[in-house]
Amino acid sequence: MCYTVGMTKFLTLQDGIAEFSRHLAKRPLSDNTRKAFVGDVRIFERFLGSSQGEQAKSIELALITAEHIKAFLAHQEQGGIANSPKSIERRLTSIKVMFKWLREAGILAGNPADGIAYKPFVDPLPEYLSDAESAEVIQAARTLAAGDRLEMRPLTAIMLVLETGIKKGECLALRVNDIERRQDGRASIWIRYEKQHLHFKDRQLFVSDECLHTLESHIQRYETKDLLFDCTGRNLEYLFNRKIARAAGLDALTFEMLRWSCAVRDYREELLDGEQMQVKYGLSSIGWIEMEAKLVRLVHHATETINGAETG
Repeated sequence: MCYTVGMTKFLTLQDGIAEFSRHLAKRPLSDNTRKAFVGDVRIFERFLGSSQGEQAKSIELALITAEHIKAFLAHQEQGGIANSPKSIERRLTSIKVMFKWLREAGILAGNPADGIAYKPFVDPLPEYLSDAESAEVIQAARTLAAGDRLEMRPLTAIMLVLETGIKKGECLALRVNDIERRQDGRASIWIRYEKQHLHFKDRQLFVSDECLHTLESHIQRYETKDLLFDCTGRNLEYLFNRKIARAAGLDALTFEMLRWSCAVRDYREELLDGEQMQVKYGLSSIGWIEMEAKLVRLVHHATETINGAETG
């Protein structure tokens, strides 16, 4: 269905939610994700209806403002109406996703949710490595790989995640035939999902020559025929913490830290736009919005830390 901005005066919030729900039905999302989206915006719809003393279905979509959304969030915070701060963040994310789509689809002339910030206390920021710490981690992993036992698995996993940002499960699911060497010399890995509703996460990610060399050495060392890693994620993270973190001067090291280190670097260097970041990290629309909100805070915090060190 095609819309023009001029139609917005004839549409109610209920109409907008219905269109948004139909849009979600066409997206490669799980049923639970769709239900969460729609459920959150309907809570917002009910709040507007009760707060204005009218039927929610009669609220004009084009008249909804940022103040309506802020009032809803404040109401959710009062008296523990929402189950947790995380629930409030998720509801704001759902509202942002809906109004962003309504704007992009031409149903709304503007986006009332644009510019409404997440509260810093809502969700703790993830841990990540600075560039210097990443270099120390790689060096520690190389030293381990060159040791008596030729333990290459941590180095291979660390280089893969630091370069591609893949999740722990995606890393552990990699097979030898997921590694592709192209005729032009570039190498890549393929991330594949068996379940149909998760195929939107399938993607090709390029890796450096150095990472390819590590992969090839790993395959030769372990005589790998199928699965790249012959151990569990728990065993790998045990090696991360017992062998790598200590040598690199860190308290801990996890797959999640490596993934966020890659994401912070990508976001800071601005070599990828939002859509490319979403694809690279295998995220849904809501997943990317949540990640970007954290990346903004992480990069801002890192900049403040650097500035403080320079002026201190």
